[in-house]
Amino acid sequence: MGLGRDEVAARLRYPGARELERYELVWGKDKIDAAVDIMKVVKHVASTYLGDDEARPFADQNKGIYRRLEKSKNTNDGKGFKAALAEYNEQLLALQKKGAIAKNLDAMRGVPRELVEFILDQVYDRTVAPKVDLLAKYENGSDNVYGELLHPFISDIFERTKLTSDMVFVDLGSGVGNVTLQAALERGCESWGCEMMENACNLAEEQKREFAARCRLWGIAPGKVHLERGDFRKSEKTMAALKKADVVLVNNQAFTSQLNDHLINMFLDLKIGCKIVSLKTFVHDNKIAENDVASSILDVEHLTYPEGYVSWTGAPGTFCISTRR
Repeated sequence: MGLGRDEVAARLRYPGARELERYELVWGKDKIDAAVDIMKVVKHVASTYLGDDEARPFADQNKGIYRRLEKSKNTNDGKGFKAALAEYNEQLLALQKKGAIAKNLDAMRGVPRELVEFILDQVYDRTVAPKVDLLAKYENGSDNVYGELLHPFISDIFERTKLTSDMVFVDLGSGVGNVTLQAALERGCESWGCEMMENACNLAEEQKREFAARCRLWGIAPGKVHLERGDFRKSEKTMAALKKADVVLVNNQAFTSQLNDHLINMFLDLKIGCKIVSLKTFVHDNKIAENDVASSILDVEHLTYPEGYVSWTGAPGTFCISTRR
């Protein structure tokens, strides 16, 4: 952005904390785009944390701070960008000191979906994205194939299952923890995940730490997050969580039939009314002994999801919501 090496450092204030985040206003293939990230933070602060009058200096279409940041970025004016950022930091600090941010936070009822996705992306970009190649080592034809359900799909699932802050959510095969964190942030509920792949578990722990730090910066108190490491068929804590679960997610798109059959027996311990969301049904027309169990304990609703809902294909697909009866 036309800055010397000793000028690229920039600091950004968040609404929930007094400490500032450090950025470098340089572009690199494997780096976070600092200018874009900063501008998104400013936009979310103005739209979510401020009343109309408070937001005007930030969001005014002609002379607002966001517009000045945007113009400076587009013209590669690093000094202008840093000047607008300094004014943003000063104005936000003044609002914090007079209690306006705390008052607005107290009045918030849930976190807007756009902010949920942005915070989760901030976490992912700083932890998983730089090491994403570690997730490509798992074999097709086994239970350990990695694929992600994307934020819009998960929000849709939360809506359909009516997940609320006083419920318990469990993700069996939770990968890097994306969905477990999203449930805790978007719905404020107790959220569990269990994963056995070592690299995914390590990245999930990194995400959990970064998630806690990000929530503090944004002034948000999420639900309690529990990430268990190991085979969910043998994890005592996961088994205990399942017994109190209200919503269970199983991304069984690539699970073997043996593992799906084992899951059916695990579902016997679920409480009546628990919702199980899966990519493949556990109840089939050509019933065998195991599936007789499934058909006797599960009512299944077959649904479709649109394109852009999963990481492994851009095409639409099908999923199921089963209810324990």
